[in-house]
Amino acid sequence: MSDMVLEIADLRRLSTLLLDAVERRHGARIDLSRWNVDYYWDIPLQAAFDIYSDPTRHVGCGQISDDLAELHDALDRSKNDDVILWHDLTHLSGLLRALAIADLANTA
Repeated sequence: MSDMVLEIADLRRLSTLLLDAVERRHGARIDLSRWNVDYYWDIPLQAAFDIYSDPTRHVGCGQISDDLAELHDALDRSKNDDVILWHDLTHLSGLLRALAIADLANTA
């Protein structure tokens, strides 16, 4: 498993490349309500990485409008270096998935 090393610099470069592409394709402000993507299925992190258990027992619901609110809260908290990393990354993940489904809808 030595090939499973995540270089943060690589992740940062790819994130910038992809977000720049999103901005070119969709603009700097994206009205996600156009794609009716507010609610989505969510599996808690621990269950998502436990491939030996039935994930349907853990399926919940996430909400993009909540993820957006948490994005703004995280930005406000970050001014005080108060980052809740696992929590903020989870909400960021929801927003990135919303961008992916919005882009997929435009290519279909």
